Amino acid sequence: MQLKKHLVAGPWCGEFGWELFAWHGYVRALSRHFEKTTVVSRPNSEYLYSDFADKFIPFVPKGGLADSFFMHNFDYNSAVKSVVRENNIEMNKDTTLLVPKRIGFPPNTHYTEAIKLGQFSITPEYRLYGAESELKYDFIFHIRDRKLRSEDNWIIDNWRKLRDLLGKDKKIACVGTSEQSGIIEDTDDLRDISLEKTCNLLHNAKYAFGPSSGPMHLASLCGCPHVVWSIKDRTRYTTNWNPLETSVLYLDDEGWHISPERVHKEYINWSKNENT
Repeated sequence: MQLKKHLVAGPWCGEFGWELFAWHGYVRALSRHFEKTTVVSRPNSEYLYSDFADKFIPFVPKGGLADSFFMHNFDYNSAVKSVVRENNIEMNKDTTLLVPKRIGFPPNTHYTEAIKLGQFSITPEYRLYGAESELKYDFIFHIRDRKLRSEDNWIIDNWRKLRDLLGKDKKIACVGTSEQSGIIEDTDDLRDISLEKTCNLLHNAKYAFGPSSGPMHLASLCGCPHVVWSIKDRTRYTTNWNPLETSVLYLDDEGWHISPERVHKEYINWSKNENT
């Protein structure tokens, strides 16, 4: 197979969870058909592409709220022109530009399903993230605090109750970004650390807890068993976006505002089966 010259993928402007399962795995697979791959995404995403991208260009999209594979009020054409100009990228017959779009029908597209991208039929490729770390936690919390659908955020007292139900002797860390996630007392604030370090945390943690979010999707690729609550969208977590078949407890019969007592009860029953 003769390789094509240069693949330029991005700039990615959507949600992080969608970057994980509706973008970066496809870019990795598509890169096998090119001599060189350049990826454009947010600075902290570089670790995702480190195993295959020849060049990573950090880019912070300017617009409204990130939503699935796009961003509200984001001028994509201007962004592409800016990236090309500022990085001296030659756009010619040897350059293929892959822009973020709805690939397949996410989140209903299963990770084994081949998708047509130009002349190529692509099945996304995924890897296990994270390595052995001295930081080993019993639980990782992602306290969603987003402006997008802010009504879906769990109230902070629910997190305090869950912390106490899990046991005050347990070691707990909170992850995410300080802009879009919260922190509670008696936990370690590990928000805003690098993506690589976050992956190491998840890889070495016993369990992660949170409503549906990017960090919960990341837990799947780090092999961290996770407890997730949201609306009825179970197959996204259990099968379609779970290529490593990571253990997950998905709670959807009470939506975004399930009680911490119910989360704890279901976790206890589930974890017993996990450890038998």
